Parts: sequence; C-alpha cells; structure tokens
Amino acid sequence: MNYLAHMFLSCSDEEFIVGNFISDFITNKDIHRYSTGIQNGITLHRTIDSFTDTHPLVHKANALIRDDQGKYAPVVTDIYFDHFLITNWDTYSNNHISEYTRYIYDILDKNMNLYPAQLQSIVPVMINDDFLMACENEKRLRKTFQRVANRARFKNNMNHAYDNLAANYHILQELFTAFFPELIQKVKQFCGD
Repeated sequence: MNYLAHMFLSCSDEEFIVGNFISDFITNKDIHRYSTGIQNGITLHRTIDSFTDTHPLVHKANALIRDDQGKYAPVVTDIYFDHFLITNWDTYSNNHISEYTRYIYDILDKNMNLYPAQLQSIVPVMINDDFLMACENEKRLRKTFQRVANRARFKNNMNHAYDNLAANYHILQELFTAFFPELIQKVKQFCGD
C-alpha cells in the first residue's frame, strides 16, 4: 500500500501514524530509539506490507500489469490502490478526505524532530505538495509515476503505468474493493479492535 492507505490504517493513533510513516526510513538497529507506540507503528507498516505483498488478490492485480511493469508491478499496484482508496473514500471513512489529510499533515509536522535527517528535509515539501493526494487523478498519477521512475534503480515502464490503469481500471478497482476490507480486518486485529 502507498502513503494514504498506510496513514488510514494507523489505528487512529498518533504514535502509530508517526511510526507507520517513518518505517521505510528506519533500520532494525534504530527501532529501539523510539517509543513503544512508534515502534508499534513501524511494526504495523511492515505487517501491512507483508499482508499486501502475499495476498492472492494483490497477486492478480500485479499479474494484470506484470508484462509491462515487470518487477515494478507491485509498486505500481500500491499506487493504484491508493487511487482507489481516494476515489472510494466515503466507503471507508466518515471524515471528508481533505479534513483527514490536514489532520495527518498536522501530526507529521509536529513530530518532525523524530524523523531521520533525510526525511526531515523532505517532509515539508511533501506536505506542501499534498502528497497524500498524489494518486487523486490522472495528472497527479502521471506525476507520481514519473517521480517513481526517476528514483528507480532499474529500467522501467512507469511511463505506461497510467495507461495500464486505464486499460484495466474496472478489474483493478474490483480487486481493490475485495482486498481492502480484508486488510482493514487484519489491521483491526493488530490495533486490538
């Protein structure tokens, strides 16, 4: 899952939100430096990724685009799924999405001192760019795929990723709609709900 889904699945807990957000920037040897709540958020992030990466419905989504996206199919699918979370937001939340993203940005901003230095330098830019909405529409998706392409280590076809979405839109949306409630249930177990 991509940023919006990770934040949404953070058990409505500020420390979980922070830990979930910084997880990809933290090595196992550095986890002990954080509070128990933030450590739980880091663990939650990894639980979400593991559940997603091994789920048969996600494998089906990846298979739809694998011929074109190759090893990056899971990365592209994560972005697609954030798009579907945005477009179906009212199904999963009672809060307006702009209120929710502002709430998350406020938490991320006020906890800046807890982030690794490399993350501290980019978070203000991310917030200014409204990064949780980076998968909102075609224009933003194309920009997101270009960013991923620029950071990718290997040859990729990110320039086709939006076209892959458009060609398989309804099937991918159905896969997301079937998968996401299962992920929510997995997280509820983690959160103790």
